[in-house]
Amino acid sequence: MKERESNVINELTKLGLNKYEAKVYVTLLETPEITAYEIGKRSGVPQSKIYDTVNKLASKCMLILSGSDPVKYVPIPLEEFLNRYKKETEHSIKYLKENMSNINNNKYLDYMWHLQGENQCNDKIRYMIGNAKKSIYLDVWANNYKLLYDDLVKANERGVKIVCVVYGTIEKEIGKVYYHEMYGMEEDADANGRWLCLVTDDSESLFSIFKDEDSSAVWTQNKSFMLSTECFITHDIFISEIYLKYKDSLDKEFGFNLEKIRKKLPIG
Repeated sequence: MKERESNVINELTKLGLNKYEAKVYVTLLETPEITAYEIGKRSGVPQSKIYDTVNKLASKCMLILSGSDPVKYVPIPLEEFLNRYKKETEHSIKYLKENMSNINNNKYLDYMWHLQGENQCNDKIRYMIGNAKKSIYLDVWANNYKLLYDDLVKANERGVKIVCVVYGTIEKEIGKVYYHEMYGMEEDADANGRWLCLVTDDSESLFSIFKDEDSSAVWTQNKSFMLSTECFITHDIFISEIYLKYKDSLDKEFGFNLEKIRKKLPIG
């Protein structure tokens, strides 16, 4: 199966079709008005599953039966299917928002949700930023900041207070931006991943590590975890401000990059 066709089938399964249904539908779009036997040969769906699959698609009004000896099948146009799916989904979303808003107002205070993969992490981060009403505190590397820039612009336009600590340099700043001392940190990030801390509206927090194919994050409304995340961000702001004004004195007293302190610690 070609990669493009495989990707199309995967996307169709996200819209509620099972894999056999998606394969049959794509086959019929490519070659309409063929028999169930021909569909099986072209689609790769086992012959024992073909009739069950086309009947299910017919019940979903996704294909039409043509003739009787033998019966042939014609799919509805893809655009018609997508438009219908969009309308049905929008209707369901509207109904649920209007009718379920008071069913469960409990905060997920003790839950920690684990996110895996760069896409899941970024989706949750953007959702948090997009729903922030009062404040956003963000500790982030420059590359990730650039990816989130448009989301931060929209939050700023809504009047949300934005405070960021950035590792590296950026060209466009939103809100108050602090720059963290960078010596030796890029090497550490290359080895262990680039972290991102986010707290929005003092009500939810996220800590994420972005590393090649092994990105992950933890999201929670747990007060203890949120306090730890806030302390991490606040600590970085302190370091940024102190280094900006007293770097020469700090290097003289504690060694370059606080070496005299760091060598006493097994971490950091």
